[in-house]
Amino acid sequence: MTLVCIMLFGRPSLYLFRDGDPGWHIRTGQFILNTHQIPHQDPFSFSMPDTRWVAWQWGTEIIFGALDRRFGLNGVAFFVVLMLAGSYTLLYKHLRREGFSFTLSFALLLFVLLGSKFHWTARPLVMSYLFSVLFVFFLDPFLQGKIPAQRLWPLPLLMVLWVNMHPGFVAGLILVLIFWCSALLEYIFSSAGRRPAVTSKLKHTGVLAAATFAASLVNPYGYTIYPYLFRYLRMVHDLVFSQNELSSPHFQIAVFQPFLLAVVSLLFLIRYSHYRLRSEECFLLSAWVALGLVSLRNIPIMLLICAPIYARLLEGLKPPLGEWLAQVPRLRDRLERMFNRLERVVAIERHVKIPILSSTLLLVFIWIVAHHGILGGRPMMNFQFSGEDYPTAALQYLKSDRPAGNVFNELTLGGYLIYNFYPDIRVFVDGRIDFYGETFTRNYVELFSTPQGSRGHGNWKEVFARYQIQWVMIPPHFALRYVLDADSDWQRRFLDSTCVIFVKRAGQVSRPVLDTTIHF
Repeated sequence: MTLVCIMLFGRPSLYLFRDGDPGWHIRTGQFILNTHQIPHQDPFSFSMPDTRWVAWQWGTEIIFGALDRRFGLNGVAFFVVLMLAGSYTLLYKHLRREGFSFTLSFALLLFVLLGSKFHWTARPLVMSYLFSVLFVFFLDPFLQGKIPAQRLWPLPLLMVLWVNMHPGFVAGLILVLIFWCSALLEYIFSSAGRRPAVTSKLKHTGVLAAATFAASLVNPYGYTIYPYLFRYLRMVHDLVFSQNELSSPHFQIAVFQPFLLAVVSLLFLIRYSHYRLRSEECFLLSAWVALGLVSLRNIPIMLLICAPIYARLLEGLKPPLGEWLAQVPRLRDRLERMFNRLERVVAIERHVKIPILSSTLLLVFIWIVAHHGILGGRPMMNFQFSGEDYPTAALQYLKSDRPAGNVFNELTLGGYLIYNFYPDIRVFVDGRIDFYGETFTRNYVELFSTPQGSRGHGNWKEVFARYQIQWVMIPPHFALRYVLDADSDWQRRFLDSTCVIFVKRAGQVSRPVLDTTIHF
């Protein structure tokens, strides 16, 4: 419950709704609840009418939509926090179950929290955190030979849920595939005496991998989810714009430095630890370090999956560390006393009725959420879209004086508009870049950064005429803002530090322009 309290009432709560994406996730869930069908075509934009859309996070979106309808954003925030806290608590329980000390388990958990807190947002991604830890909960004991392969049968069932919650289900497939590949290599290079045992391991991991892959096909889109996912990953590989979560981490930024430390420390740990990595662990570390370096949003999952491996490497440092501390006995004695006190505190804590206290706090939180964030007449919880970049004043202006016609909006503002005005406003673009595609997204980025045209795609007037744009909502630092300021056909209606709104002057009617050089 400590993590729940920190995430609900501490500084992390300020960032749960720091962009507009939760908005379209919530409205997607409510669209499914209203129509009783999963969308296969886009309901939110006017720029891509009747275009196929894969709502591959529909399971989580239904939960978001139902909670928002009943409890507002407080309900969504509470659910997200429970999933995050549950994931990290399960990881801690697993480390303790594997026999690691409280000191090591707690320190490693704290490191994982610090390394992944930058991505604590109200998105379906939190479900991949939970399922990743659940997969580790089963696969890691199997790796250590503590449970037989027959005990891994829940993994395909978990995959059926995961594939309908978030596209991060691929992480589960990578895990089981790594175990099978490791068994295959072990079979190829094993001696004749070990061949029967290795053959059994290869067979069981192969069946597990096949069953898990088959389970991933249990989704509304079937096998087509894979080529769609492949096109999406290929598309975002070269796109560099405000969606920086798709890019590599910048290690000059403090929030990514724990991951940098995790990567660099492997050189030291592998060299000096007495624990020798198994082939599966080598593959896991290599694969997830590479994925974290490619895209920063893989970092939290990497830390969750690889935490038990780091724990074993750190445990293996005890012999060389003991030899070094033997040369400084005063420091050794002080450290021993400190660790013994910590362990005694934990021993006392086991006798306290923690489950009763946790259950009581959980009921209190549920009461607060169910009563619109109020406890005893005092407001305790009031989650809203917030942050320095949130256009609060602009949305209030639109609620009182909304322009007519089609809007050209900035990508992250699309989710805000969908949440606050759907179906009255259909957006030009939003955070679903997998839906809009590479060409559309790239040309959109070029338009707001070089509105007079680049690479032969035409200028902003041609694009606005093509889509009959009647008003514009963008951040004030965009180059397009200054172009519109200088154009007599457009009138600026609103301006603050987060947003500027332009409206086409009366009598200036946009007519569609058919231009094959425009590829939106």
